Amino acid sequence: MTATEARTYEQIQIEQRGRVGLITLNRPERLNAWTYQMGGEMMDAIGRWNEDPSVGAIVITGAGRGFCAGADIGGFNRAIEQREAGEDPDADRAAARGEGRGAGGAGRERRGNSLAEFWRDSKPLIAAINGPSIGVGLTMTLPMDIRIAGEAARFSMRFVRMGITPEVASTLYLPQIVGISHALELCLTGRIIDAAEAGRIGLVNRVVPQDQLLDTALALADEIAFNPMESVRAAKKMLHRHMVEEDIESVQKYEGKTIVAMYSTPGHKEAIRAFIEKREPKFNA
Repeated sequence: MTATEARTYEQIQIEQRGRVGLITLNRPERLNAWTYQMGGEMMDAIGRWNEDPSVGAIVITGAGRGFCAGADIGGFNRAIEQREAGEDPDADRAAARGEGRGAGGAGRERRGNSLAEFWRDSKPLIAAINGPSIGVGLTMTLPMDIRIAGEAARFSMRFVRMGITPEVASTLYLPQIVGISHALELCLTGRIIDAAEAGRIGLVNRVVPQDQLLDTALALADEIAFNPMESVRAAKKMLHRHMVEEDIESVQKYEGKTIVAMYSTPGHKEAIRAFIEKREPKFNA
């Protein structure tokens, strides 16, 4: 049993299946509505798995009928009351979303990073979206790497309907994922769309039958986790970084520097040896 598996959380469940870590948001009676505590627990679990060589990719899903139906409205209401009383609830909000401090335990080195930055710097993250993915329940998946939806999934950038604006770097990621026109339509209407529409506009990589969702996500994560992790994380880092890099010369220089570094890694050496010996590579033996 790993240190992460042995740890007990209140609002998420975790388990390890082979080289894949599985996080299940676990407030099914509230459709897994987001709380500051849930965010902190997710960052802690992911931070620990990021340091665990036995884990190569992470899948996140929801318990029950929902993936994450947005932020807990009770939290919004308490924040309004605090502001009206002259108090500042935003420090707690920032801390829980990773803005201003990292997660506990293995995540302490992330101090100062936002949630989006934490996701970006993590091992590969796959969202297995099994039901409503609303507000922060959608935006938190955008800096993840792959989104797979079950047929029962529903999506909404609901912020305008709540009198607020999008967060978790979604105003950067959403237009990159679906294009500026679809992003504007989603953000300015707050409309709820179904899984088929999400697939059509590219919000999710694919839509699968509900009873195949978790198996599909785990199989994909296992395929990723098979590969040498130093190469996987370096490729992921470049793709996220260069999404906003306008200078193609800088992009190519960074790619060149990174690939040179990869030449001396165990994963690259094993790949070459396996090719020469006409066998499957054993990256994580």
